[in-house]
Amino acid sequence: MPLGAVAVVAVVSTAVLDRMPIQTPAQVLTAYAASLARVQTLSGSSVTQFTAVYTPLAQALAGYVQHLPCVYRTDHSLLSARLEQAAQVLLRRQGVLLPPGAPPERLAREADLWTYVAYSVALLRGLAADVAPWTITLWSLDDTARGVWQPWTAPRGLATVDAAAYRVRRALHPPGADWTPLLVGALMPPAGLNWLWREPAIWQVWQQALTAAEWREPLKSLFVDA
Repeated sequence: MPLGAVAVVAVVSTAVLDRMPIQTPAQVLTAYAASLARVQTLSGSSVTQFTAVYTPLAQALAGYVQHLPCVYRTDHSLLSARLEQAAQVLLRRQGVLLPPGAPPERLAREADLWTYVAYSVALLRGLAADVAPWTITLWSLDDTARGVWQPWTAPRGLATVDAAAYRVRRALHPPGADWTPLLVGALMPPAGLNWLWREPAIWQVWQQALTAAEWREPLKSLFVDA
């Protein structure tokens, strides 16, 4: 098992059993440097482009979920599972022309944006459903309980709440509503949104991928079984 994966397992175990300090996004991502580097390689983006739109989204997600466990993969944190999915999707993206049937000049012009769509959807789609199974109790620096975090009221995540630490337990009655759409606007970097807005057809595909219950083409082939 890679060294980075061992570190993630340790983080998940601690998060379930005891309190975890709330960290800055940069601190959280330190444990996932290898995963983020792999995403950068697979994205094929320049350092400038990756720094402008990829890294800010990863940082925003890291601040939001911290080291919450992954409910469907007990050996992963939620963040590591999302970054791994992003890497798998980007690997598939290398063998897929988007949009299908477009002329070569359009394929070349839109290639980088479609790759970013795949990355952002991999990190954000259904995020609320992965957070809902957990009850997250907040604590202050002076060891005072600050109540239970309600993610839909703080869409920028744990890094922005008035607390110093958190404790994770399985929720007895998880909320049924999907608040993922609230998170998208809060977590997406403005540069990424502006890039998407400039291409209305791609913007529509991106929005549908984040909100539709079922996968649709042209992204379905990237994500099914990813």
